[in-house]
Amino acid sequence: MSKLRVLHVIGGGEFGGAEQHILNLVSTFSVDEVEVAVVCFYDSLFASKLREAGITVITLNQFGRFDVRLLRALRSTFFSFQPAIIHTHGIKANFFSRLATRGMNVPLVTTVHSALRYDYSSALAYVIVSIMERGTRLWNRHYIAVSRALAENLRGQGVPASDVSVIYNGMDISPYRQEQSRSSDRSRLRAEWNIPDDVFLFGTVARFVQVKGLPILLDAFAQVVREEEKAPFLVMIGDGAERGLLEAKVRELNLESHVRFTGFRQDIPTCLHALDGFVHSSLYEGLGYTIIEAMASEVPVVASNVGGVKEFVFQGETGLVVEPGNPGLLASAMHELYASEELRDRLASRALKKVEDTFTIQQMTEKIVALYRRLLKQ
Repeated sequence: MSKLRVLHVIGGGEFGGAEQHILNLVSTFSVDEVEVAVVCFYDSLFASKLREAGITVITLNQFGRFDVRLLRALRSTFFSFQPAIIHTHGIKANFFSRLATRGMNVPLVTTVHSALRYDYSSALAYVIVSIMERGTRLWNRHYIAVSRALAENLRGQGVPASDVSVIYNGMDISPYRQEQSRSSDRSRLRAEWNIPDDVFLFGTVARFVQVKGLPILLDAFAQVVREEEKAPFLVMIGDGAERGLLEAKVRELNLESHVRFTGFRQDIPTCLHALDGFVHSSLYEGLGYTIIEAMASEVPVVASNVGGVKEFVFQGETGLVVEPGNPGLLASAMHELYASEELRDRLASRALKKVEDTFTIQQMTEKIVALYRRLLKQ
């Protein structure tokens, strides 16, 4: 079997679910089967992590946001690397790669990690990126949707079902299963965050952007603090444009003594070991990668019943689910989780099995390589 030359393309200016997905995937390819490199438009944390993993990285960060020279540099990179498959992630990478491959006989694959209408709070920005995305789709060979919900979204926009494959994000669960360090992680991080060892700790991991519904989480948590005799704590792991708004809301709700902001963290498995319950409050989610991480860590989950989350968080089985945008319902589910250790243990156990059965990195990698080879035979 011939070796595949695959080139992934992404903006890479931040480190979120798409970047983690690529890192997991390209680090797991068999070196005997796939020769891979990653093009990043920015030389940032993600590029550094790829280099640490021994992955070839090509950065094009000398150009502006929509500099026409980026298109020429990308096309030159494609001709130089001579990939059998070009695999893109994100609107900017999709747009420029589709233009750059004009006249090249290379199958172009796009992974869809989220729904566009929830990624942009500005109506104008949404219109612009929609034109960029949909106006170049005729030059794309195939789409990978990371959930059935996103696949349905694509089909609703006119993409033929035959051009879409659902392949769930896979993850290496071993860092989340470090039982020997769990107790020390918990004590060390709680000391760092100034949280007592004996209090119940809710937590969330998210980009601080509108679609994540974090003000709703704070409203719900305020209800829980008022109503529980021994008030729990909440740690908010992440950063983003809404951080100032969220900090102001914490002050408004008089929650300063019970809420901690950690900022962006790279040690998410360790952070999850410090939690007693994970809360997801998104208004929409393409898949919900951080929920899967919590489930792998056996942290019981309360989650919004939205998008791809519906495909693996099942009420009373692998978590508690609530309709989005309702602080009262979210608070009730948090109370329920807080009140019952038996429920937490049962949910955590079943959730871990779901992750092991559905979201392994080996399953994801095998399916994507098989898709590459199928496309090359067409």
